[in-house]
Order: sequence, then C-alpha cells, then structure tokens
Amino acid sequence: MEALIEERLEVSISEQDRLTSLEIKSREMDESIRYAGSIQQSVLPKEELFKGVFDDAFVMFQPKDVVGGDFYWFYQEGDDVYFAVGDCTGHGVPGALVNIAGNTILRQIMRLKGAKDPANIIGLLDEEMVSLFNEHLRSGEIRDGMDIAFCKFNIKDQKGYYCGAGRPLLLLRNGELIEYKKGLSSVGHSFTEKCFTTVEFDLIKGDCFYLFSDGYTNQFGGENGKKFNRKRFRNLLRSIENEEMDVQKKKLLLSYNNWKGDQEQIDDVCIVGVKV
Repeated sequence: MEALIEERLEVSISEQDRLTSLEIKSREMDESIRYAGSIQQSVLPKEELFKGVFDDAFVMFQPKDVVGGDFYWFYQEGDDVYFAVGDCTGHGVPGALVNIAGNTILRQIMRLKGAKDPANIIGLLDEEMVSLFNEHLRSGEIRDGMDIAFCKFNIKDQKGYYCGAGRPLLLLRNGELIEYKKGLSSVGHSFTEKCFTTVEFDLIKGDCFYLFSDGYTNQFGGENGKKFNRKRFRNLLRSIENEEMDVQKKKLLLSYNNWKGDQEQIDDVCIVGVKV
C-alpha cells in the first residue's frame, strides 16, 4: 500500500514538473513574441514623418496578433517622398518575417540601387523577394510574397506616381472618389513574368489619398456577420472627407470596432491617409 502511494506521489510530482515546464516555455514564448512586436514597431516609420511632409496625415495600424503581416513604409529623398502600404502573406509571426524582409529590402533598393520610378522599384522588390523566399521551394509549397500600394509624390512639382501590385490607391477630390487600380501582379509568390506599371497624375491642394490593406474591408461583423466590404469602406471615406485627418482616423477606428463587435479580428488592419 505504501509503495502504491509513493508511486502515485511520484507520478503527481512528475506531472506537476511537466506542467511547470510548459508554463515556463509558454511564458518565454509570449515574452519573445512581445519583444518581436517591439522590434517590428521600431522598424515602422513614425506617423509624424507623414505629417511633416503632407498638409495632414494619419496612420491606422492594428495587427491581428502582437506581430503582423501588414506594414507601412516611408522614404524621403530631396523633394521626392516615397511611401507604401504592404500586405504580406499570412499574419502573426510568419507574416511578420515577410513584413520585415520587405520593409528592409525596399530601403536597400532606395539606398543602393538608386531607383526612382515606382514600377522599377517594385520590380526590383519582386526579384529580391522571389530570390529570398521562393528560390528553393518545390512545386505545391506555399510561396511567400505581398500585395503593395506604392507611391512617389513630389509636392513641389505637384506630381504623383503610383504602382499597384495587388492593392489599389484611392483619391478623394472635391467629393469625387477616384480609384487607381491594383495592377495585375503581386510581389513574390512565383517566378512567372510580371508587369508593374507606374501611373502619373497631378496633385491638387486638398486631395486626400488612401493606401490600405484588405483587413478592414474583409472584417466580419454587423447584424448579419457579413464582411464590411469595399463599397461600405468607400462610402465611409466619402462621409469623412472634410474632417481633419486625426478625426478621420478616429471615425475609421470607431466604425471598424462597431462593425466587428464581438467578432474576432480576422486579419491585420493598416490604412495610411495623406492630404496634399
């Protein structure tokens, strides 16, 4: 009887040790992910950079998890301002890895390659992303990449340039909503021949431009648990066009949270709005 009791005590202690070990590992994992989140945040540009260049601006960034696959990007060279919103494959840790790689590669392209044209820059980004993530994959394996809306604005010359690789650019001008299409090709994913095109347009004082991932429009919610969808998003932008950018950001966030309600956030959310 005593032997049986001792055996049960040993089993109980052993089980407790395993639980304690799992709790320690779980805590270490949480701490690592939180630290990775702080690293990711440090890579992202400050909202003040956008506000320092444009008449007004906002950044709405809300990852699904501590780290995420969406990112926004900013680079200035003389009178030329380059900025983008990217939506990488996946979310969480896998998305964050692609996210940081894309962000870093873009900066290297600008500093080392001397590229100026948005389509050329995106083409170089595509080559590097394919080489980095997909070169040694076998058929049928998941290929990493991103959708990205990439802009170059010259406020002095009042000229804007845009290249869409899977994400559109929206312009609100005097109540009219203009959409610059997302393009036919995304970045990375495959070795297939791709076509990236630069669209040029004039900048007019008061223009409001919006770059965004699909996390906002794809969120389920409302009374019937449906997606927020692109039409509702565009109508919302029209309704807040005349507000200051900080107010627009608050109303976008409020509308998103009201729509989501008790539903789980399904994807990362990123919107950048700039006013010329």
